[in-house]
Amino acid sequence: MHEDRDGDVASSALPGERELGDTEGVAVDEAGLSVEALEDGRERWRLPAVADEDGRSVELERWLTLGRAGVGGVVELGSDAEGPWLIRAGFEGARLADRLSTREPWPHEQAVGVVRGIAALLVAVEAVEIVPGLIEPTAIVLAEGDGQLSPRWPADAGLRQSALGQGSAAVPVVTHLPRQWLTPSVAAGRAPTAADNRWLLGLILYRMLAGESPLAGLGLRSAIDRLESGVPPLPESIARGLPPGLHSGLLRLLDGDPQRRPASAQAIVEWLDGLGESKRAEPEPPPLEPAPVAAPEPPPPARALATGASSRRRARRGRPLLFVAAAIGLGLMGSAWIVSLLDGATEDRASDASPEPSASKPTMPARAPLDAAHTSPEDCASCHPRQSAEWKRSVMGHASKSPLFQALEILIQEQAGRSDDCPGGAGILREADPRTACRDPNTNLAITGAGGALWCANCHTPRENLLAALPAWDGLSSSSPTRRPLRDLQPESTSEGIDCGFCHQVHGPVAAGLNPTPGTLPGVYAGNPSWLDTASGRVFSMRPEDDLGQPGIANSGYSLDPDGFLAPTDLSALDAELVPGEVHRRTPPQAKAYLESSDFCGACHDVRLFGNDAVATPATGQHFRRLRNAYSEWRDWASLERAAGREPADCQDCHMSTFPGVCVPGDPAAPVAGEVDITALRRACPPGTHFESRSPGEYADLGVVAAAVSEPGTEQAAGLSTHYFSGVDIPLTPEFDGRYIDQPELDVLGIPLGGDQRRDLLLGRSFHFDLGQARVLGRRLELPVDIENTGAGHQIPAGFSQEREFWVHLRITDARGRLVYEVGRVGAGDEDLRDKIFLAVNVDDRLRDEQGRPLGMFGADVVDGPDHPQWQALDGNPDDPFRRPAPTRFRGRGLINLQNGFLRCVSCIGVIDAEGRCQAVGAAQAATRAARYTDAPSDPDTGACLSNLAGEEALFETYFPVGSLDARRGVVEGPDAIIDVRSAPPGVPLRWTYELELGAGIEGPLTVEASLLFRAFPPFLVRTFADYEALQAARGLRPSGPLVTHDMLDRLEIVEIATVTRTVALTD
Repeated sequence: MHEDRDGDVASSALPGERELGDTEGVAVDEAGLSVEALEDGRERWRLPAVADEDGRSVELERWLTLGRAGVGGVVELGSDAEGPWLIRAGFEGARLADRLSTREPWPHEQAVGVVRGIAALLVAVEAVEIVPGLIEPTAIVLAEGDGQLSPRWPADAGLRQSALGQGSAAVPVVTHLPRQWLTPSVAAGRAPTAADNRWLLGLILYRMLAGESPLAGLGLRSAIDRLESGVPPLPESIARGLPPGLHSGLLRLLDGDPQRRPASAQAIVEWLDGLGESKRAEPEPPPLEPAPVAAPEPPPPARALATGASSRRRARRGRPLLFVAAAIGLGLMGSAWIVSLLDGATEDRASDASPEPSASKPTMPARAPLDAAHTSPEDCASCHPRQSAEWKRSVMGHASKSPLFQALEILIQEQAGRSDDCPGGAGILREADPRTACRDPNTNLAITGAGGALWCANCHTPRENLLAALPAWDGLSSSSPTRRPLRDLQPESTSEGIDCGFCHQVHGPVAAGLNPTPGTLPGVYAGNPSWLDTASGRVFSMRPEDDLGQPGIANSGYSLDPDGFLAPTDLSALDAELVPGEVHRRTPPQAKAYLESSDFCGACHDVRLFGNDAVATPATGQHFRRLRNAYSEWRDWASLERAAGREPADCQDCHMSTFPGVCVPGDPAAPVAGEVDITALRRACPPGTHFESRSPGEYADLGVVAAAVSEPGTEQAAGLSTHYFSGVDIPLTPEFDGRYIDQPELDVLGIPLGGDQRRDLLLGRSFHFDLGQARVLGRRLELPVDIENTGAGHQIPAGFSQEREFWVHLRITDARGRLVYEVGRVGAGDEDLRDKIFLAVNVDDRLRDEQGRPLGMFGADVVDGPDHPQWQALDGNPDDPFRRPAPTRFRGRGLINLQNGFLRCVSCIGVIDAEGRCQAVGAAQAATRAARYTDAPSDPDTGACLSNLAGEEALFETYFPVGSLDARRGVVEGPDAIIDVRSAPPGVPLRWTYELELGAGIEGPLTVEASLLFRAFPPFLVRTFADYEALQAARGLRPSGPLVTHDMLDRLEIVEIATVTRTVALTD
């Protein structure tokens, strides 16, 4: 036995074992097992007293069964006067280790054939529940015949143990394996299991195809890390020649998460057998899910993309994204083809290792066409592994699994509209059944579904529109299985959120003017264009853009057409244009233009809530509340850009390109004292690399001509669209793999794989942050803080801007280090900001009014905190109901926070002072912010707040999307108005000037430290939902457990975006 330079063992025995099959004559080992060589080449093993008088035992009978399958070689059991014995056939052929020692890649057909044969051996082994050892290459013999290599497994160690009566379950812990063939159990110091052999099978297939192991050249620690993170993809020169499904299936065999690997050898055999099928067999074996396509570890140096203008081609609706067209139109042969094209865009483009792809259409290996049941990322991964792997790391892929989404959705159904007449909650955003719907007691109109059936699900779980799996809500029964979270009602196929099958079956917006009464027009999908006011019977539109010729904006205004994407199944559609391989249709030009437009994003990234807005409805006549406005904000910014003669970037130009930048080789510049340090960008790139900016719309230039998909006579540069859909949120769900959160390795473009790192790139490019020139006037310090949104085409925060916190931590100390002033300090990710303090939050619905309506649900008793904002606006238009233009300059003190909020219509029950403000009467009303107010009604027609207070004084800020006035008063309802003027608009400088009194004894100079910080969710929100979910789970209303749990607070992270430190001199 010898070990080569990479740790491969080239020998016919496992390390440290005797080769019993190589004996001559009779050999007896120290344990008393004798082996006799027979004249016909077989062996007779004399067994200790472990068998019955016929030489049989249950264990040995299993080995006899295995012998027929090619494992162990046992062909006969018996006994004679000398005792029990077994006959073992010989194993002719070379060991697999010797075949692999050449380090040359195998033809994939031969590799698949051999690995399929080894997998069949494992099927036999798993069927008899024996673990005879590990199938590393030294353990496998390849017999040749008829031009084929047939694997056989002598399994010397395992057979010997059984022959000695030690039992196959007693396979010893393997203390040494070459790092090339390290398995999870060996790395952990445990005995091998069947799963270790399936892992080794993946390593063998990888070695055959690549000529080297994915663990080659790694130290032991790095090899163990690779077991946990998964292996990198095959080299592009190898992968591009593989049939669809082979590469992605291989990566699943070696996925870092054991739950994603095949659960049995039989599953592997079925996958390999199905690789060459042109049609899906019946019954169809489950497809193998691709593992994430990770960068090699340690990561190779990232290459800088060419900086010339020719390498940065901006793809627009008028100039299609050719790479996307190629990906959809040509079907791509795998991630290796993509990577080889990327290499062509780097400095070694001329290298012989990167052959230029042909402009002609490739010949695609046959595979089954997609159908309605097979459009998941797993189905698409065989041709699009890169896109699928990136999608797995995206928030889009977890839209349906979001704990806060799931919890908020069911809270609204369970508590809004609940009463003695509607004990199960009204289900105002679920489908209605006339027999079980809750009804308005005055009009008898159904409240169930009146706000918009599936209003949440249509964008978070859009596959519901293809399956219609949700039952109608039953709010009348004392208990009903229909009153469950979406997670417990929808099939697994909807759990993938915004996936391949959804986006690529969208063909455009829904038609304008579809404003049916919710629950009508069965079979006509319109999203949620309207809501029903059950008090008046009026139906109000939530899409005013329809009247402007721009249909489908907001509230799931997309239109799905599977027939425009799936391959035709009837003769009438045989003329449909298909991609090579005929897996699916080419995307029609009109649908493609829509998918590349911001209008497509606007279908879900503007969210309008049913009900009148106390501010907007009286001013505009629009009877809805704008909850999320990312698209509308972009549209306003885009109009300004066009007016200035600039073409605005679309959503895809920022969230599907190389924007905001990549990591390139070279250490970052050291921070400069006194200058702003954008720490988010410094932190996002791994050691040895630094951030290099990319503009919106800079797609990777692949350096190829996609003539196969171009118009005749034209040539266009192809651009790579990423599918990370990077944003600032990291999913709280434990189903979001922890490896996807903090992973600094880079992909081939230089984009970090980790969600934390990609978030930091976006945040670092989003703001200009600085301290203005400080002034000291006597004993008063005036200190300006400047913030400008310089990196987004919408306001920041966008999306659910009432959740996201962007704030300033300011700390001022004097020359002796004594604290002069501090605001915005938060000690940990689960600690709330200190502008307010929650004394109590109520999640118990047992306190009811005379109608049986819960009181105080998701209401809070709040008092001012030490960081309470005390800012006076110096500009803006306070007389405008929308505060437009919004103020940009402020003076005062307290917390700077860009987070928006919710407002509730109230009346004063204290005393209204001369300035129209409500003042508390007595200690009880002064105890909390809300105690001096009571809920006020709204005008049913205009939505105006009918209060004894005027203007902004009539609107009281609350902190939950739905809830009550405080912890004991008010029924559960949505906000009466929404604050959206705190967030930073694009390109508008904002300044807050602190006015601070300097106490006696303060010595100069002062040291001023300021940091701009971000957190995706406020802890009080997660904590409150966790409390509510724990209560509902205890009542048996959460079949699969609480939707939000307290341990999710551990995932809340305070993210530093930028920091600056300055000194301020004090003068006498």
